[in-house]
Amino acid sequence: MRAALLGLAAAVATLAATAVPAGAQAPPGDWTLVRQDGYRHYACKVRAKDDWRIKTATRYTSRRYDDEIGVYAAVARGSNRNVVASRSTNNRENGYIRTLLRGVELSDRLWMQAAAYGPAEPWSDGFPVRRIVRCASVA
Repeated sequence: MRAALLGLAAAVATLAATAVPAGAQAPPGDWTLVRQDGYRHYACKVRAKDDWRIKTATRYTSRRYDDEIGVYAAVARGSNRNVVASRSTNNRENGYIRTLLRGVELSDRLWMQAAAYGPAEPWSDGFPVRRIVRCASVA
């Protein structure tokens, strides 16, 4: 009996440790979790006339230094040196830092990160745009 209770307690502790806090949820609508680096970075795509647009949303908390943190998002095509769209911002809206990147193709890669010390170069392990979900109408 004691071993069963210890096993149950360990399972509950593991579940509690891996649960996503309510404040870390994606914004309303359909979003793809692109990356985590202390913040959760989400993206969705919208079809424009001749290309795609990527909407991004990064959840921030109310920690004291968060007002200084921004987000850097870049779309690379073919190689890291061929950045076709990028943006750094710290514009906040309803708990998220949001950006919009235009001129994107499905074969591109999206890179997002917290920009505490200025933007960095996109990395080769960027997230494939093809795998990002389409934005819901409420996005």
